[in-house]
Order: sequence, then structure tokens, then C-alpha cells
Amino acid sequence: MHKALYRVYRPQKFEDVVGQEHITKTLRNQIENNNIGHAYLFSGTRGTGKTSTAKIFARAVNCLDSIEQEPCNECEVCKDILHDNIMDVVEIDAASNNSVDDIRELRENVKYSPTKAKYKVYIIDEVHMLSQGAFNALLKTLEEPPSYVIFILATTEPHKIPATILSRCQRFDFKRVTVKDITSRMKKICVEENIEVEEKALNLIARNSQGALRDALSILDQCISFGDNKIEYKDVVELLGTVNVEQLFDLAQYIINQDTKESLKILNEFIVWGKDIRNLINDLIDHFRNLMICKVSTDLDEIISLPEETIEQLKSQADTINNNDLIRILNILSTTQDNIKTASNPRVVAEVTMMKIAQPMFDESKEALIKRIENLENAIESGNIKVTTVNEVVDNQNIEPEIKEEIEYEDVKSEDVKLIEHSWKNILKSIKTDKNMPVYALLGDVRNFNVYESALYLIFDDNYGFAKTRLSSPETIDYIQNKIREIINRSFNVKIVLKSEVKNIDLEIKEKSKDKGEEILKGIVSEDVLEVKDSIDKN
Repeated sequence: MHKALYRVYRPQKFEDVVGQEHITKTLRNQIENNNIGHAYLFSGTRGTGKTSTAKIFARAVNCLDSIEQEPCNECEVCKDILHDNIMDVVEIDAASNNSVDDIRELRENVKYSPTKAKYKVYIIDEVHMLSQGAFNALLKTLEEPPSYVIFILATTEPHKIPATILSRCQRFDFKRVTVKDITSRMKKICVEENIEVEEKALNLIARNSQGALRDALSILDQCISFGDNKIEYKDVVELLGTVNVEQLFDLAQYIINQDTKESLKILNEFIVWGKDIRNLINDLIDHFRNLMICKVSTDLDEIISLPEETIEQLKSQADTINNNDLIRILNILSTTQDNIKTASNPRVVAEVTMMKIAQPMFDESKEALIKRIENLENAIESGNIKVTTVNEVVDNQNIEPEIKEEIEYEDVKSEDVKLIEHSWKNILKSIKTDKNMPVYALLGDVRNFNVYESALYLIFDDNYGFAKTRLSSPETIDYIQNKIREIINRSFNVKIVLKSEVKNIDLEIKEKSKDKGEEILKGIVSEDVLEVKDSIDKN
């Protein structure tokens, strides 16, 4: 039966623990100086070595033939602990043993002296899963334990542990393992397993493990099975569903060049290949973050954990973009990263994002405005500006000018408009609750509202034709109308329009609409009566 790599290569000594030297050194010093604590808290993300370190510590304090405070793993006590054949070292899973009765049973067992070892060691994994009653039951034992008892509490969520428990423990925080350390460890394992592997394949696995060595070894295990004892970069990309680094550079360059067409084309290719859109957004954030680091730092080895040739590519691409653009793009991608988690159609959210980051005209941020000014300045400097009138276009092409339908609406804000403006955030919030993220994202760019008769106009800037097209389908309009009715209890016929399609009602129309009383009067009263009225007014 196959045994997982992370089990085969579980650390057996302190020196085997990767990336946690600040912890292993302290524990060894405590053993050397006979300054061992009675309660420890090991906290950190998954796969960083908490439980492995706890087991090594349990053997080290009880080893009969310790060498430099390391367990020998050969003496009778070490072997018994390794094979779980001793009652003096107890590992408890708090996720499934979290009741008051479980902790009371532990308290009863604590009273008995160790049978074979020097110390009784209790390792409580995922300790944050204990109930409040169980924590209270544990508190007294932690406060005044027998001299031969050591508690090691391990957790990924220390903030869930009561302060009364935390204050009685020595706390050790396990760091995420660096990409460099994970890659080095996997390379060593591949040599021992006689596996042929590409350096950049290991680097990709390490980056996808997010600092968890155990996760990295699990991915490595899959890759070995997939590649038949040979691991290539393309196979890892295929297995993880990530984006090939060369494709990522291409997409980033199209975004930098403001080439919307090619950006959307590559996005479509990723979707056709079955790539996860959420992973793509995360990869883009990492890529533009690395470009930003290249712009502001020369010492990149410790900050960017990538192969040397990739770093050189990053430096070269970083020269083609300025800091303002990087900040703008990263801000948009970060917002998308949050929105896409609950999106019912991630593809549309990603497409809107590509439009915004590849074309600053779709973004109203300060950074986007600066970029648009830069583009205008560059166009002026190059002389590539030509102003063409409508008549010139008609003359040159011999066609009739297209007359756009112009929409009239009230110039002065009505109570209906004020109501919509006041309620708009709640309407958007309700749409977001429905997880209709494409509609939510697009409606967030509405610039103005107006109401004329029973029609509610949602007005976009002229460069938002994409939003108008997306939102104008009958199904979407019906959805928006229902949402508005649900929030403000009013019915409107929603119309999506651009700013250029709107004009104010003429003053003459306003004058006519001010007082129609006289016209009504003329229709029902004779001219003679009106003349009498005029003479009375004069006198």
C-alpha cells in the first residue's frame, strides 16, 4: 500500500523541521537548561510542523540517550513513542473529543505518574475546537499541573482560545514555510525517491502550497503519479489548473499596452482550457505585485521566490509600466478578488475587470485619471490627434448622419430621484446578497438618476456602452425593476441610458407645465367671462 510522502518524510528530529528554527532552537535550549515549561501553545497555519514538532519534543524530553537535545529515536522510550506503544504520550484530537466529559477524563488520568517515561505529555490538536465548558475544565489542570505533566496545545486559530488559557501557556508561532525552503526540501526528497524533476516545476508547486510544506508534499505526490516518476513544468500546470508563466506574462503585457481585444481573447482561451478564473485573478495579483517589487527594490531574492530567469523577465516587463498604473491595476484586481468569491458568473466579472484594467476610461479612480491624462499628453506630443466633424464624416462616406434618440427628463431633482439616490446602496446590497455579481458590479458605475413620468433613467458615462448592452436585456431589466420595487415599494420602468442620449427639457416646456389652469378655464368658460375677469384685474 502506498504511503503518502508527507508521512514517509515526517520530521523525526528538530533539525528536520523546515523553516521553524526560531522555535526548535528555543525548545532545545529549554531541554539543555532543564527549563521545560508545563504548557505550550503551538499556533500557525496548516502544514507548518506544529504536531510534528510536538511529537519530537515529547521524545526529546523523555529520550534515554539524547544527543545534543535531539531524540535518538533508537532507545526503548523513543521507539515506543514513535509506534504509539506507550501511555505516557497521549495525542488528543479536540475536533472529535471536545466535550466536558472528555476533559474530565483527561484530568483524572493526569493524577497518575508516568509508567515508563520521565514526563507525561498531552498533545491536544485543534484545541480551539473545545467547548467553553471543556476549556473551563482544562483551566484548573493547566494552572496547577503535576510536575511530571507537559501540555502541548496546537491550533490554527489561536484567536478562538480564551485569554485565561493563553495566559497559562508559552506561545510559539509557526511561520509559513518560504518557497525557497519548500523547494529545497522537495528537491532532496526527489533525489531520494529517484524522481527526475524540473526546477521551475518544484517552484510552482511550492508557490501553490501557500507556505504549507505538507500541502506541497501532497501536490508532489500527485505529480509523481501523474508523470510516472518524471515531473515536468507543463504537467504541474495541467494538474493544478494554474496559468503557464509565459501566458501570464503575455496577458500582463496586453493589459499594460491597454489592448482590450487581446486581453479578452486570452481570458477566453483560459476559460476554454478549463482554468479556474479565481486562480487566474490570484495569479495576476501576484504577477503585478512582483512587477511592483521590481520597480522599488533591487534586492529581490528574499522578496520574490521565483527562478532567476523569471525574475529577469519581471525586471524587463517592469520597465514598461509606471508605479501609478501598477497601483491602479492592483486595486481593481483586489476588488475583483473579493467580488468573484460570491459571483454566480465569475466569467462576466473577470471580463468587466479586463475592460477596466486594460482601459482606464472605464475606471474613475485617481490613478485612472492620471493615466488618461498621460495618454492624452502622449497623443498631443506625437501629433496623432485629428478632430473630425460630423459633416466631414457624412461628406467623406456619402451617408446620412445617424440621429440618436434624445431622451428628455426633469432638470430639477424630484422626490422620486431623491428616494432612488437615498436607497441605491440598499438596492445594490440586496443584489449582492443574491450573488448576482455581474449586475452588482455594473450598476455600481451608474453616474446619475432621473425620473420622467413613470420611467427611471439609470445614466452611465458615454464610455460605458458595454454596461448598457449587458444590462439592457429584458430579463436583467425585469430583475432590476423587481429589486427596486422590493426595496422602496415603488414601481418604475427602468431604462439604461448614456449621458449623450439625455437632454434637459426645454424652458418653454417647463413654462407650459407650470400652470395649465388658464388653458383648462378657456375650455369651459366663454370669452365674455374671461373679458370680465380681465377688466376686474385691471381695476
